[in-house]
Amino acid sequence: MVVFKIRFPGFSQFDYVLYVFCGLVPYLGFMEALTTGMLSIKQNMHLVKNVMLPIELIPVRSVVVGMASQFVSIALVLVLVAGGGALSWHVLWLPAVVVLQIMWLTGLTWILSSLTVALPDVTYFVSLLIFLLMFLSPIGFKPEMVPPGFSFVVYLNPIYYMTEMYRDSMLNGQWPRPAVLVIYVVMCGATFALGSAFFLRFKGVLADYE
Repeated sequence: MVVFKIRFPGFSQFDYVLYVFCGLVPYLGFMEALTTGMLSIKQNMHLVKNVMLPIELIPVRSVVVGMASQFVSIALVLVLVAGGGALSWHVLWLPAVVVLQIMWLTGLTWILSSLTVALPDVTYFVSLLIFLLMFLSPIGFKPEMVPPGFSFVVYLNPIYYMTEMYRDSMLNGQWPRPAVLVIYVVMCGATFALGSAFFLRFKGVLADYE
């Protein structure tokens, strides 16, 4: 199989399809959950003053609903990987990878959903950034295929760490590399904590924009 005029050593067409799917599925889940979650507070302002409902759960619900299609797609990918004989017991690591992704998306959504209430144009810039990240992420290519002078673009891209975690658990049959694992866990945990603090700090003034 040839991609960008560079051959994937030992990859058949089916192997390449699995490689792409294992990266594309979490990216699409990320995109859908974030774009939906950004507008969750603005579209549910009538619930902001409802003291019976913690409003921080509104973005969380949007993230989970936005990732619903990803959960189905993961199941289909696992069936394909199993059919190709590449599924290993390392798939047991997959639930932790998904939970970390939910934490990451929840933290981002808490921040962006708050900002969107006061600054609606934020959604356009974020949507454009998410779209650009698809081309900068190693979904259809390997990081080694990027010229050394530009490799930093891949390693500064948070999508890279997410897709690598999914590929290691579903396709590669190996534990995540320590550097990738540490960065992914810290990234997800720190974003969740920062998003929680940000939302708690500003949720009291969200009603002013109703």
